[in-house]
Amino acid sequence: MSNSLTPILYSFRRCPYAMRARFVLRSVSQSVEIREIKLQNKPKEFLKVTNLGTVPVMILSKRKVLLESLDIINWCLKNSKNIEERKIVHNQNDITWDYIKIVDNEFKYNLDRYKYPTRYSNKDPNLYRKNNLSFLEDLNNRLKNSKFLFSDEICFSDYCIFPFIRQFRNVDIDWFEKLNFKFLNNWFSIIVNGVAFENIMRKYKLWEPNDKPVITNFKYN
Repeated sequence: MSNSLTPILYSFRRCPYAMRARFVLRSVSQSVEIREIKLQNKPKEFLKVTNLGTVPVMILSKRKVLLESLDIINWCLKNSKNIEERKIVHNQNDITWDYIKIVDNEFKYNLDRYKYPTRYSNKDPNLYRKNNLSFLEDLNNRLKNSKFLFSDEICFSDYCIFPFIRQFRNVDIDWFEKLNFKFLNNWFSIIVNGVAFENIMRKYKLWEPNDKPVITNFKYN
C-alpha cells in the first residue's frame, strides 16, 4: 500500500454497489486512496486481491481486505468515532437490514432481467419490471410519514437502497415517473440533487500502477 494508514478503494463510478460504499465512506469522512477501474479491463493488481473480480474492494492492510459493499459499510459504521458522523448509524435495526436484503436479492434479480433482457434468454423484461412494483409501492408508503426511509434524517439504509432505485428508474424514466409514486420520487430527487451524490459521482481518471495516489474522503463542497 502506498500509505499504510489509508485504505485503498477499488471502485467503478457507475456501479451501484460501489456508489453505496462511497456514500457511506463520505458520510463518516473516511479517507481512501481511490483507484477507479474499468470492469472490462481489470488491472492485474486488482485481481490479485479478489477472486470475485467485482467492486467495491477496500484494502485495509495486507491481511485485511473487504470484498463486499456491505462489509465496507459495516466497517465504516463500527469505526466512525465522530458523534456527528455517527448520525448515519441511527435506525440500524432488523427492519432496515431486511429492506437492504430485499434490494440485494429479489429487487436486484428482477432489475437485472429488466435492464439486460438479452443476457437472460430474451424473456419479457416487463414481467420483471412488474415484479418490482410492490417493493416500490412499499417504499412510497413508508415515505408518506418521513422525509427519508426510516426517519427525517438520511441514514445508511437510504444510501444502500438509492443506487438500485436509480438504476431501475434509469431504464425508462418516463414510465417510472408516471407511476405516481409521489413520495418515492421526492426522496429520489432529494438525494440525486444533493451535494453527497454530486461528490461521490465525481469522475477520476482510470487508475494505473505508477500513478501518484489520489486520496479523498469524497467531500468537495
